[in-house]
Amino acid sequence: MARPAIRRTRREFLKRSATFAAGASAVLSLPAPAVAQRPKLVYWCYQFLKESDEARANFAREWATKNNVDLQLTMVPWKEFMPKITAAIEAKATPDIVESGGVELRGRGQLLEVTDVYKKLEKTYGGWIGSAPKIMLEPDGRVHHILYGFSGPQLIARNDLLAQVGLKPPPATWVDLLAYAKKAQQPPKTFGLGQPVSNQTDSQIWEEIMKSYGARLADDTGKRVIFGDYKPQVWEFLDFFTEVWKAGVLPPGVTTWDNTMNNSTYQAGKAVFVLNAITISLWLETNNPDLLAKTGHYNFPRGPKRLNQPVTYGSRSIMKYTKMPDLAKQFLWDSMEPGKMDRESAVSQWGPVLNAYLNFDVWKKKPFMKGLIEMSLHGETQGYPDVFNDAWREQFVNTTISRMLQRLVVDSWTRDKAFAEAVDILTKIYAKYA
Repeated sequence: MARPAIRRTRREFLKRSATFAAGASAVLSLPAPAVAQRPKLVYWCYQFLKESDEARANFAREWATKNNVDLQLTMVPWKEFMPKITAAIEAKATPDIVESGGVELRGRGQLLEVTDVYKKLEKTYGGWIGSAPKIMLEPDGRVHHILYGFSGPQLIARNDLLAQVGLKPPPATWVDLLAYAKKAQQPPKTFGLGQPVSNQTDSQIWEEIMKSYGARLADDTGKRVIFGDYKPQVWEFLDFFTEVWKAGVLPPGVTTWDNTMNNSTYQAGKAVFVLNAITISLWLETNNPDLLAKTGHYNFPRGPKRLNQPVTYGSRSIMKYTKMPDLAKQFLWDSMEPGKMDRESAVSQWGPVLNAYLNFDVWKKKPFMKGLIEMSLHGETQGYPDVFNDAWREQFVNTTISRMLQRLVVDSWTRDKAFAEAVDILTKIYAKYA
């Protein structure tokens, strides 16, 4: 874990930089910059959805101008973020603020503690909602990244194609989903389910489905792997997955898809169902409103044992190497102001994380975004019922369960062999954090 930054006295700080007063009194209170030298911040902004990306970047530029800060902003595509920040750490040339990789970087001890920002936001804006505290708070009560929005996959469906074959969405169970997909698809024009089975994190939706069949990876402490004890539940899930694979509802090439392919497949009108965030529909709103009007947004179907409706998130964090910790914290604080977030939410995929955000206009004006409220309030952290911790996050990024499925359909391994490998991989990953 990252250690808190060493705070200099006001006299020491002024001697070093002639810029900002330091110490506890300066936290979240931006002093006037000295004339002789403008403070500098390097900000790496998550890049995925154009309008949302531009809204966050424009705020950062306006904030820098208002506060006389020299801001160097770089837009980094999501799939390039961790390799790029890893290289920057090795080169000792890290940005000050980053918008991705919060949990991974926290696990590597690369982040500045921001518990003070977390507590002030909680007190000022009515408290955090849903699973936000579970994602940010560590076992010792410290915080190293600040959530600015919830997201998460929903069942996105072509209501028009379902209606044409006499089906009313949503399907109640995963088995029902498969039946709907088979009946409504018209390959090669449309396929029933645009879901990857690859080495990209969107493929870990299969882990959520598997857990709805009753399986889990580790014990309640989040330290000891117990996946091997759930062979009957995993086999029942694999029976379902095998039916999906043999039914031909998955488009060709899903074992090599990246995280953009399920989006683009649906947006091109080639899938009946996808399991994805509303980034799909935000794109349709601008580029294909006719298809948006035919699209429904629903909670996940249930499995035999439970409903798993995961939430993901966007967060900002500060690298521990920053030379401007108080200024960086001030940026995190200002970036969460409700008026700013109300405007940004109108063009983004993010649901509310603070109670003060629940009354934003966007939830009333855009029907397809109303589901974000329910997801934000009641969705479980990714990996539920497993503990959302650094070990779980590493195996998620490793796409452990999707790789197990690939062993079956790409490498023609037996179930026992693929299952044993998954148990071994999980055990090695979790052992690093025990």
